[in-house]
Amino acid sequence: MKRIAEKVKDIVEVRPFSNLFDFTADPSQTLAGYHFTDITADLMAKWLDAVTKVKSGLGTAVALAGFRGVGKSHFLATIAALLAQPELRSRVADPLVGSTAHALARRQFPVAFIRRGTYPTLLEELQHSLSAIVGEAVASMSSSINELLMTAASKTGDLPLVLIIDTAFERSERVSRDDGAI
Repeated sequence: MKRIAEKVKDIVEVRPFSNLFDFTADPSQTLAGYHFTDITADLMAKWLDAVTKVKSGLGTAVALAGFRGVGKSHFLATIAALLAQPELRSRVADPLVGSTAHALARRQFPVAFIRRGTYPTLLEELQHSLSAIVGEAVASMSSSINELLMTAASKTGDLPLVLIIDTAFERSERVSRDDGAI
């Protein structure tokens, strides 16, 4: 019987698992629980590299799509953790992502999570997520997306403002509203 267990061990990698519900609650745990595949490591390295190439007045946008439950939110939270917390970059086990993360130097990028489904409109979700960066109460913030983004960008200095839009994890049903041109 021991021989069978050894064979199975050769095929299946058994490792500790902690169930995370809110990937943004503990960035260290989010990174520790992320399993890099060749494809996700390559994608994450490209996204991190894209952030370093953003110049003032010239942003970039990337999108992530996939079936429910494949790890999109975990991927986004891991990206955010690496950008916002420089001390986590040395903990990346994957060599490609690790070298790309170290290229970010010791810069702490401002990251705002926009949680779709937490408020009636995307504008309100944007206001709530940017209030800490802007340093204003939500009620006093502009209702113009352009003004919101310009104000937030002006508060980040020479670092690019990173916005991550993801559907809220605590939602009870799919977000069905159409955010239109916004």
